[in-house]
Amino acid sequence: MAAHGDPPNPPPGFKPHGWRPTNYLPLGMFPAASQIMSRRRTIVVVLLVALCAAAAIWLDLTSASYYVQTESRLRDAIARSGRTTPANPNLLFLAINSDSVSLDETLDLEGLFSSSSGNPESRRALEIMSKGWPWNREIYAIILERLVGAGAKVVAFDCLFPEPAPGDDAFRAALERFRPQAVIGSNFVSRENVNRSSKIPSSYDRPTETLIPKTPMPDEPVGFTNFFADENKIVRDAQYKVDFRAPGESMATHLSLSARVASKTGHPELIPNDLAEHLIRFTGRPRQGFRPRPLFEIFVPEYWEHNYGSGELLRDKIVIVGAEGKWQKDELNTPFGTMPGAEVHLNALNALLHGEFLKDLSSFPRGAVTILAALVGFGLWARIRSPWLRLFALGLVDGAAPFCALWFYNHQNLFLPCVAPLLALNSNVLFCLVADFTFVRVERAKLRSTLQTRDDLTNMIVHDLRSPLTVVTGYVDALEEMASDKLNPDEAKCVAEAKRGANDMRDMITTLLDVSRLEAGEMPLRLQNQNLAEIAREAGNRFAPVLHDRTLRCEVPPEPVLISCDADVIRRILENFISNALKFTKSGGTIRVRVQRTAANATISVSDDGEGIPRDQHGHIFEKFGQTDSGGKHRHSTGLGLAFCRLAVEAHQGKIGLESEPGKGSTFWFTLPARSHAEVNSTKKKQPPQLERIGC
Repeated sequence: MAAHGDPPNPPPGFKPHGWRPTNYLPLGMFPAASQIMSRRRTIVVVLLVALCAAAAIWLDLTSASYYVQTESRLRDAIARSGRTTPANPNLLFLAINSDSVSLDETLDLEGLFSSSSGNPESRRALEIMSKGWPWNREIYAIILERLVGAGAKVVAFDCLFPEPAPGDDAFRAALERFRPQAVIGSNFVSRENVNRSSKIPSSYDRPTETLIPKTPMPDEPVGFTNFFADENKIVRDAQYKVDFRAPGESMATHLSLSARVASKTGHPELIPNDLAEHLIRFTGRPRQGFRPRPLFEIFVPEYWEHNYGSGELLRDKIVIVGAEGKWQKDELNTPFGTMPGAEVHLNALNALLHGEFLKDLSSFPRGAVTILAALVGFGLWARIRSPWLRLFALGLVDGAAPFCALWFYNHQNLFLPCVAPLLALNSNVLFCLVADFTFVRVERAKLRSTLQTRDDLTNMIVHDLRSPLTVVTGYVDALEEMASDKLNPDEAKCVAEAKRGANDMRDMITTLLDVSRLEAGEMPLRLQNQNLAEIAREAGNRFAPVLHDRTLRCEVPPEPVLISCDADVIRRILENFISNALKFTKSGGTIRVRVQRTAANATISVSDDGEGIPRDQHGHIFEKFGQTDSGGKHRHSTGLGLAFCRLAVEAHQGKIGLESEPGKGSTFWFTLPARSHAEVNSTKKKQPPQLERIGC
């Protein structure tokens, strides 16, 4: 629908731009993508992507302590949430726990363990245990004989022997006797005068003597107990194989405890061939996958029969004997919590038997993942223009990243880098947002300057048009007065049309100047107490000659509706509404002007039964240079009439609106506060109206 009160014939070359002309941009909105994208902006964003990716890769390669700690914590969380290695039922943990080491030497073996008195081996073992810690090492020979005799496939001792002690000969003899089934793990059982691998921790100390003979033997039952901990002192991997070079010898190879056990069970092919550490997949939380069984129970016949089936439970099993951990604080930190060293060996052995090794990416693939994450951030910037939607999408990507890493951990046995890709992604998106806001502010500043220059030029040109237009109007009036009786009907009609065109142009110039002054808050209003009903009647009477076969009805209350307003401005608003209604009211139609009064305000509305306006076009009908689709088809319009109405009503501290549906006509209305002249003047002095420049 065309703007109310606009002249039907605008100046040549003036064309309306439809709903939202591309020349005008509301200040509260982002520019369209086509306006935002520029070569300079794209170059800046590409540089930001490269900078964020390079910084994240550099941080990953330098492995700063805080970075490594954060990465390790994220990996531990993935390990705890991800798949674990199922516990091998053939692995048993006999624990040297507090119950085993707290047997008192005053213990009444005859009374408490009377069944053991008939078995010399059990009686001797319990006597040694009751002597207090550390035990005579003969106990380990008795343990080895009891377990191998029950059919255990391999017995591994995760015990430390820092110096010679009573019972070494008995233990050494038992190790020699049960060589195929015995493995001893300790961090002192290496030969002297060897060049240790760099993989051995620097804290490793070689003892003065060893349990194992110094003479090389073809199959030494030796397995190192070493595990590798990171800066947080958390064990995440195990060393399965270490090479030693001794002077004058070709090569002596010592395996870790779990690798030596795997070799003893007849599966040397499961042992990795390289020398590096291997990340292991744990079986779960401490003391769950491998429940510790008290060691002393194997020497008590009641327990031996009830808990071990007189040894049947141990048949063809792999048994690891070691400290349970709590009683001596002999525990290691792992991603799942603190575990005794023997249980960590069980986890490593379990992972070895299942082939559950975890892989870590090398430097180049890690950098590729980080670059890919930075490119994802660039894609969010390029495809999503709204900053809030972009942040929402970033949150979704951040939320999906742990699940992606978890999937690779569970199905590909692969640890993806966590911190560097997330750092590259988030920093890239945030920096791009900052760059966007910076560019938008610069573009808006340029746009404001351009529009202000345009408005100043337009106002200057329009103002200067008044003088020649006044001359034209004067000469046309003089021609009409002097030659009216000498002109034929066609000539008189031409003069009348020229006069009407000049008047229309004058009205257009006046409206444009008034709109500019209203936008700037500089239009003076002559506020006086007026009868709004009388103003409505006068505005309706002016259109009586042009109604033809249409009806105009004024519905006003009988008593005066007094408001404080500028009567000429309010009359122009009503004339704009009525003029617009006449354009779209068909023959035989009715136009209603209605005035209503409430305690707080007065409302005046103009209704027609024309074709109506779609609801999606209501929001812009009162904008400067705005018009509807139907208005563009019916008449040429400058789109200034309704903009003037809105600004004029707001200058009176009122409200304006529209109610319309296609096929049901339209109702334009506005309200004015019912206040006295003194009240309005006081309000205007205290709080001048703030007018929004919608067209900029």
